[in-house]
Amino acid sequence: MNRVKLSVRVPMGQEVMIRRFAEKRGLTRYQALSRVIEAGLGAVADTPVAGGSSVSDDVMAAFDARLGVIEALLDRSLFTASAAYAYARRAALRGDGDADRTDSMIGEAAHSAYRRQRALAAEALS
Repeated sequence: MNRVKLSVRVPMGQEVMIRRFAEKRGLTRYQALSRVIEAGLGAVADTPVAGGSSVSDDVMAAFDARLGVIEALLDRSLFTASAAYAYARRAALRGDGDADRTDSMIGEAAHSAYRRQRALAAEALS
């Protein structure tokens, strides 16, 4: 089999996942990366790549479901942090004579902070 040497840069989070994958299977990082690429190409092409092993549909479905739960938890955590920011900001500004603000106004500020952070996250992914 002819091979071509490539230099690949991956985000730190993916490197950690590749390293853990390698450790669990007793592989080097480079062997693990090769298997990840083969499996990924097989998934994109909807066919197993020669020399690679295909991942079962059940495993991928379970992974997708777990990823959905993690995304929902992260989303909820982001909203909670945004609400905490809005309430903390309100408490810090309490001495400015504007004591008649309502919870709905603070809620609007929390939603605004949440939307800003979601937009920043989406921008970072693209």
